[in-house]
Amino acid sequence: MPIIYILVFLGFFGGALVSPVLSPMFLHPVEHGVLPDGTSMAQRVFLLGVAMGMMRLGEFFGSPLLGRLSDRHGRRVVLAAALGITGLGNFAIAWSIGIDQVWLIVLSQFLIGFTGVLLVLAQAEVAHHWTGVEKTRRFGYVYLASSLAYVFAPAIGGHLADPKAFEWASYPLVFVVAGMIYVASVLLVLWRFPKPGPEPSTAPEGRNAIAEFSEAFRMPSFRTLLLVNFFLYLGIDFVFQFNSVYFVQKWSFTSSDVGWLMSYTSISMVATQWFLIRPVGRRLAPRAATTASAIALAVLLGFQVAPDRWQWLIVILPLVGAAMSLATTNMSALLSDTAGEAAQGRMLGVAHSIRVFGSALLCFGGGILAGFAPQYPILIGGLAALIAAALLIAGRRRSLQTA
Repeated sequence: MPIIYILVFLGFFGGALVSPVLSPMFLHPVEHGVLPDGTSMAQRVFLLGVAMGMMRLGEFFGSPLLGRLSDRHGRRVVLAAALGITGLGNFAIAWSIGIDQVWLIVLSQFLIGFTGVLLVLAQAEVAHHWTGVEKTRRFGYVYLASSLAYVFAPAIGGHLADPKAFEWASYPLVFVVAGMIYVASVLLVLWRFPKPGPEPSTAPEGRNAIAEFSEAFRMPSFRTLLLVNFFLYLGIDFVFQFNSVYFVQKWSFTSSDVGWLMSYTSISMVATQWFLIRPVGRRLAPRAATTASAIALAVLLGFQVAPDRWQWLIVILPLVGAAMSLATTNMSALLSDTAGEAAQGRMLGVAHSIRVFGSALLCFGGGILAGFAPQYPILIGGLAALIAAALLIAGRRRSLQTA
C-alpha cells in the first residue's frame, strides 16, 4: 500500500508545481507571452476562468468513465494511462506558451482534467482494503500525501517560472518538469502497482455515464451526500483556484510569491492530517467533523478577504488549510461508507464528477466576478461551504426524526 501514497504525492507534486503559474501568466500585463499587451484586466481574468474551468469540465466527464473502467479492468492500467495522458497535457501547455496559442492551453487543461482521477482511484483502492475508522485514517494518509506535495511544489514551481528569481526561469519550464514527473509516475505504476487479482470484476458491463449518475441518485442517502459534496468542494476549490487570482489582483504577487503562500498553507494541511485526523475521528463521526469543518471554513474565508495588508494571511491561511483538511478527509469517508463495496470506483467517481462540474461552472463565473472585485469568488466559496454545513445539519435532524 505505500505505493499508493507515493503515487498520490508524485501526482499532486506535478499539479502543485504548476499551480502558482497560471494566474500570473494570464494576469500580469507584461511578464508573459500568451495574451497581447493590450488585453484588459477583465478579459484576462475571464480567460483565466475559462482555462481553469475547462480543467474542471474535463474532470466532470472523465471521473465516472475512468472510475467505471477501473472497477472493470483494474486500477493499474487505468492509472498508468491517466498519468501518461496528464503528462502529455503538460508538455502541450509548455509548447503552446512558446507559440502563443491560448486555445491550446485551454484544450490541454481539459485533457489534464479528464484524466485527473488519481485521487478517486487511490480512495477506491483504500476502500477496497479497509473499513470504518481505519479507512478514515487511511484516507487521511492519502490527503496527507497530497498536502505534503503542496508544501514543496508551489514554491519550487513559482521560482522555476519567475525570471526575477532565476534568469533561466520561464513558464514553459514548469510544465515540462511537471510532464516529466508524470512520465516517471507511469513507470512507477507499471513497476510496483499491484496487478488485479484473479477474481472477476463485479462491476456491471455496458454502463454509460448517464446510467452511473442515475444509480447514484436513486440511492437516497448517497444523493443527499452528493449535494453536500457539491457545495463543500465549491468552497474548497475556490480557495485552490482563486486564492492565487486574489493575491495577484490585490497585491500584484508574482508566481514565486504565490508559490510561497500556497506552500505555507499546505504546511498546516499536512500538520492537520498528521496530528488531528485520528484524534478527531475517535471523537466525532465523519458527518459531525465535516459539518464543523465546513462552518469553520466559511467563517475563515470571510476573514481572509477582510484585511488590506497581506501580512494578515500569515495568521489566516494556516487555519483555512486545517479546515479544508478535516473537511475533505471526513467527507470522503462519509461518501465511501455510503457506497457499496463493489462500486467504490464508480460512486466516488460520480461524486468527484458532480462536484467538479459545479467548480467548472463557477470557474467560468468566478473569472467574471473577479473582474468586478477579486474577493467575490472567495466570498462565494465561503457561502457554498456554509450551505454544505446546513445540508448536513438538516439531514441529521431528518434521520433523528425518522428513527
